[in-house]
Amino acid sequence: TGVQTCALPISEPANVNFSKLNKIVFDVKTAKVIRGNLIKRISANGIVKADKEIDVVSKIGGIIKKIYVHEGMHVKKGALLVKLDDKQYRIAVKNAQDKLTSAEVELVFVKKFSLIAPKVNKIQAEKIKKEIDSLNRRFAEGAVSEKEYKNLKNKLEMRLIFTGAKREDMLLNKSGFNTAVNNLDRAKLNLQNTEIRAPFNCVVGDFNLVEGQLITAWTKLFKLFQINPLKIDVGILENEIDKVRIGNQVLVQINALNGKIFKGKVVTVSPYVNEKTKTCRVTVQILNKNNRIKPGMFAKASIEVAKLKNKVLIPRKALLVRENRTLVFTVVDSLAKWKYVKIGEQNDKYIEVLSGVKPGDDVVVQGQFNLAHDSRVRVINQQ
Repeated sequence: TGVQTCALPISEPANVNFSKLNKIVFDVKTAKVIRGNLIKRISANGIVKADKEIDVVSKIGGIIKKIYVHEGMHVKKGALLVKLDDKQYRIAVKNAQDKLTSAEVELVFVKKFSLIAPKVNKIQAEKIKKEIDSLNRRFAEGAVSEKEYKNLKNKLEMRLIFTGAKREDMLLNKSGFNTAVNNLDRAKLNLQNTEIRAPFNCVVGDFNLVEGQLITAWTKLFKLFQINPLKIDVGILENEIDKVRIGNQVLVQINALNGKIFKGKVVTVSPYVNEKTKTCRVTVQILNKNNRIKPGMFAKASIEVAKLKNKVLIPRKALLVRENRTLVFTVVDSLAKWKYVKIGEQNDKYIEVLSGVKPGDDVVVQGQFNLAHDSRVRVINQQ
């Protein structure tokens, strides 16, 4: 991967009688010398992946009552996907509510006849709390053994209880109120879990459930994919990774879609280089508005790493190298003119020209290999 190097040297064409070239008209294609931005890029290949992909599981067991989706279906965040039979879970909620009512009645009696001190000794309670905090710090620092820590903490907490500081907690536990509340919350949560909903906008995949099917808790049911946006992980060589930054623009070519180009950007750069491949993982994100791109497709990512502004540019294929000197042929009044050029930066399509030609000149990009200075030419196509 990386920016291509300069064109290779070529020798004078063989079997050409240059003395008779003025009688021959060569067909050539030309392009304009332009002034513009030279964008340098690094290219790497990767496989398209969903931006998010999860395995859906049911947190509870039960029988599938209703299915609302199918394989490949697009769903919105929060949409109901699968509904389990909830009869037993509704009964569990009703039982938990009844037990909570009984616990509330018991709490009234416990408070009325409780032997726990009704008043709170705030000064003593605050002192004991500080002792507990100090003990916790000493244990964390290793100054107290685990056995000694547990023994001392139990004693301090008992003293704290009899100051009246935890009177309300004691009464709630003794009456069974706290347990009843927890049981009701758990029953409601189980009832809620009879509905499996989409956690984000996604597409359903690997789906083969049927209504009436018995499922167990924490068993994989199907997959959900977020396919807009999509991501591509590519490996960038260690000697090029310093050029890549989060936010850099990327052109992504998808071969399966007739080489169509999509715009993307760099969203993450791994903090380390793989010691085996000597590459660094870079994640590119692309939009997939029409859902044409599918996870698993091969992609070529071309990452913009520099933009050199206001440069004189020629197409790469216009450049020749003869006797270790770089040159191009321009066309003036149907004659080919040999022009030595001094070149600068380049990418896979364009080369910066520092001297030799100017914007607006016509340079030969096809048919130039057999040309000599002042060869007669006919322009058959201008790019």
